[in-house]
Amino acid sequence: MGKIWEIDRGYNRLHIYSKLTSLSCFSSIKVEGLENLPKEGAVLLAPNHVAAMADPMMLMYALDAPVGFGARSDIFRNPKIAKILRWMRIVPIARERNGLQEVAKNYEIFDEIVDCLDHGMLFCLYAEGTHRPERGMMPVKKGIFRIAKIACEKLDKPVWMVPMGLDYEDFFRCQSRVAVRIGAPIDVRAEFERRQAAGMAEGDIYRELCQDLRERILALIGRLPERRHDHKLLRLLLAVLSLPLYLLCAVGSILIWLPHLIIMSKMEDKAWSHTVRYVLHVFLPLFWPFAIVFERLTKFYRNLIEDFHKR
Repeated sequence: MGKIWEIDRGYNRLHIYSKLTSLSCFSSIKVEGLENLPKEGAVLLAPNHVAAMADPMMLMYALDAPVGFGARSDIFRNPKIAKILRWMRIVPIARERNGLQEVAKNYEIFDEIVDCLDHGMLFCLYAEGTHRPERGMMPVKKGIFRIAKIACEKLDKPVWMVPMGLDYEDFFRCQSRVAVRIGAPIDVRAEFERRQAAGMAEGDIYRELCQDLRERILALIGRLPERRHDHKLLRLLLAVLSLPLYLLCAVGSILIWLPHLIIMSKMEDKAWSHTVRYVLHVFLPLFWPFAIVFERLTKFYRNLIEDFHKR
């Protein structure tokens, strides 16, 4: 296939459809800090990673631009899947557990990432190197700064690391709220040069940069406002009145919620919950009206039951 940064019409159409699908899966998607995104130079995005393939969909929605992504190399083992992933601007990055032979292939991928940056494509590398559906963050892997340093050495332009926070109201349940926050960019070349001038050892430089990035990302998450818990009697009346509509929409959206229930019951990694629902929405757009009403009423009933239990 061609270069990752070369975008075709099919990809642009998919991008538009993916934004509509994202809106069908979540009750709200709030984007903050777009003004922090550098207008010039090479831009590496560094978000937290909590919801598998739903995370890149949220980033693409927020940025409204083509984005390249790095993903663990084992999901590229099937040639057909690998071809689809590459068309989606996703490249494989091997981890140490994959063995030295696989890790050695990373250098070719790093060159491809730098090529994307050189041609103005935003490129996302998940700071933690893996995902987990929990608040907070694991330590940042230094690989993200190694790639940024390679870009500094090869490109005659500023290289920016942009911390991003993906803040989900719920990691598993449908129609939750999501906030995508973009933090102040980090001038990678300047940060390396400042620490080198101070005589810091290379290992210490990477540790300090990783810790700084982790703190910046943590400051961008866990900030969704608390939902309201009042007017319980009025909400109870609305719940009773909406039951016929709920049952109608449950039947109308059964091809979405029932497969999701079955698939997730067989999966150990529950972080894929939003991703599975997203894929089902992608292939069944005719059922969106039923699914949206059914999922939002499900959330409404669940919140009401939780509020009465708290009494």
